Amino acid sequence: MKTSRIDLSRIIGVLVVMAGVTALVGVAVGGAVGRGLDVAAVTALAAAPGVRVLALAVAWVRLRDYKYAAASLALILLIMLSVIGTALWR
Repeated sequence: MKTSRIDLSRIIGVLVVMAGVTALVGVAVGGAVGRGLDVAAVTALAAAPGVRVLALAVAWVRLRDYKYAAASLALILLIMLSVIGTALWR
């Protein structure tokens, strides 16, 4: 029987490559489009550890370890707020 497991290393690798490409194109293009691509690059870089923390949160909820699950969800909220703040500040 085949299990449906998510390959986190592949997802994080894609996010890092996507961040690099969008940052490079954003610098090359410049202007408003370049700024939007740079924000997308920062968002992709911030999403990489968020994906791993989210996977841990799901695992902890399945194990009924709600204290660690709540802490990981608080960390995900902090990551989201920092990305939004960086996008607005830039």
